[in-house]
Amino acid sequence: MEKTLSTLAGILFLAGYVPYIRAILKGTTKPAKTSWLIWSILDTITLCSLWAKHAVNGQIIGALAGAWIVTFLALRYGKPGWERRDVFCLIGAGVGLIAWALFREPAVALAISVVVLLIGSVPTVDRSRKHPEQENKLAWTLWWLSCVAAIAAIEKWTFVNAAQQVAFTIVESTMMYILFLRPKK
Repeated sequence: MEKTLSTLAGILFLAGYVPYIRAILKGTTKPAKTSWLIWSILDTITLCSLWAKHAVNGQIIGALAGAWIVTFLALRYGKPGWERRDVFCLIGAGVGLIAWALFREPAVALAISVVVLLIGSVPTVDRSRKHPEQENKLAWTLWWLSCVAAIAAIEKWTFVNAAQQVAFTIVESTMMYILFLRPKK
């Protein structure tokens, strides 16, 4: 059952990219390029860390498959320029990557990636809080459903087996709150 749920999590995450990419190309979604750049890099590192620990799951595969496409689209169609917050988040991500390189231990890399992933979500969460209409609700719903399946798919609750899924769930749940539950001004 866990393998089926893990595969479902990957399919749902990948499916979320379809409406998101379509919305970017139509101009209705404005992705935060800092978040997507950090997420793409970290998804790559996370996949490598999980691979080294024999803990790869469907969600990270689905996430990585579309993250780089959205990153390139965000660089092209996202808000031009870099805000101070973007620079701080990129510096934070860079420090995390340097620390990962120094430790050379997949579990440490995963821990650092999770922290930097959460830091990297700040631009998206902040922009979405101010402009929720610039995000695609269907995409975020599919990504959140992927998190539900990914959490349910965890066979053995260890840091390595659960950290990435929990971090994704925090980000996606925050976005679901902003897009669907947060009181309107």
